[in-house]
Amino acid sequence: MTIRILTRCAYKSPITYETKYIYQGSKKIGYVQLRGSAACHTAWGYVKFYSNAPYNGYANVGTYRFYGSGSASNARTFCNSTGGNDLVQKGQTSCYTGQLYDRDPYNSLAVVFVYSKTGAVIAQAQTGRH
Repeated sequence: MTIRILTRCAYKSPITYETKYIYQGSKKIGYVQLRGSAACHTAWGYVKFYSNAPYNGYANVGTYRFYGSGSASNARTFCNSTGGNDLVQKGQTSCYTGQLYDRDPYNSLAVVFVYSKTGAVIAQAQTGRH
């Protein structure tokens, strides 16, 4: 998969801050990661499923940035936002968000939402803040 993140920082000192597994019931179906670039001080979310998506609009990842220990997000981006590669569509297994600036005092987290055909959330997983 080619990552076309607008800042082109995906390959400059890449870091995976955290990986969380996604469960649908008791079945592990994939994982979400908060990724970053130490060189560019950016963070982005990434999801990978173990099987192809069964329908369009199957999943989306959000990356949320916080200032210090604050509880309100001051910036966010999704797979279907600028810099991302769109929702996980039928036959696909992954998506990534655009990047957010993430140097101290900022910190970010990634959360994935898996949707039913009708748009209801059927699974979710979230990383910690890094």
